[in-house]
Amino acid sequence: MTSSAAAPPHRKLCLLSRIIIFPVHLSAAILYLITAPLGCEQEMSMLFTGGFFSFLIIPVMFYGSLLHFMNRFMENMNLMTHVGFPLLLLYFIQVILFDKSHLQPKNAAPIPPQNQIEKVAQKFYDASMKYFPITCEPWKADAKLSPTRQFIFAVHPHAIHCMPLALFTNYGSDFDLKFPNMVGNNCTALAATVIFKIPVVREVFLKMGYVDASRSVASKLLECNRSIVVCVGGEEESMYTTKGRDIVVLKKRKGFIRLALSYGVDIVPVFGVGNSDTYTTYGFMVKQRQWLQKRFGVALPMFHGRYFTPLPYKVPITTLIGEPIPTPKPKVKGEKPSDELVEKYHAMYIDALKKLHAKHVQDRVLEIM
Repeated sequence: MTSSAAAPPHRKLCLLSRIIIFPVHLSAAILYLITAPLGCEQEMSMLFTGGFFSFLIIPVMFYGSLLHFMNRFMENMNLMTHVGFPLLLLYFIQVILFDKSHLQPKNAAPIPPQNQIEKVAQKFYDASMKYFPITCEPWKADAKLSPTRQFIFAVHPHAIHCMPLALFTNYGSDFDLKFPNMVGNNCTALAATVIFKIPVVREVFLKMGYVDASRSVASKLLECNRSIVVCVGGEEESMYTTKGRDIVVLKKRKGFIRLALSYGVDIVPVFGVGNSDTYTTYGFMVKQRQWLQKRFGVALPMFHGRYFTPLPYKVPITTLIGEPIPTPKPKVKGEKPSDELVEKYHAMYIDALKKLHAKHVQDRVLEIM
């Protein structure tokens, strides 16, 4: 999509990360050239990105096939042993263990296409936004968000995939068009730490401008005068996802309130209407899976979309942008707020989210866990 403004400075992926993500971009570009003339690029893009952990398979197949064919022309040389495994080991040591890009707030913005292949691939990725489509609806027609102010955008629900987050990490998204100079320039989205431990998936999220969801990184972002986009319920919320119900994990989630009060930034409630209906989920051994999620931080939801695939149901996702809730300026920036103040603003936030949901959703009530 075309950005509403010039792309801001962005970080650069290290060489090994660029190498490992190259076949993903190449595959996306080829798929776009094949599917666009057939008019099915939106479905293929959503299938491709909806099962994003399948990104792992693409580099393995690409470089595995490359080494296999090279072996056929090089006698007495096992390239997988002498080249493949050493490079893989180097990637894990340098990137997974030592690269701290996901912990750095500087230039944490979506990376625009860097070459022709990436430009075509970006068209393929953007097609997924049009699949539902994913749009945003501000609290009023002439709503404005100043890029010079700081906000914490609290997004609900996570569901299987937190689709509304895409509005904040893509230039030219409906949010970017309605609130210019926010995407990239001002907003940075947070993702679970485990995401940055998974090869390829890590690179995809870094390309979209995400950083680690730890409190220390979030604090650094606010100290750098950036705004934060966070899915409050996180992976735990995905375990409660039920088609036809809007369930959010919020009763004990007060960290984002405490953070907002520590830095005196406004809190914006965000709710993706329709996001819970994109997949069919199953309750088989759900208690055991919830225990695993709480114990090890790894969510294992059981779900399927159309045709029993990762392709989600084509349900419009209208992302409601609530009116910002102002917070008092602390005497010292970053100081810990009192428990009473946290409780007060947490209650205010829940009330605002309930009203936002009730105003736009009539077929169900908001369930807060």
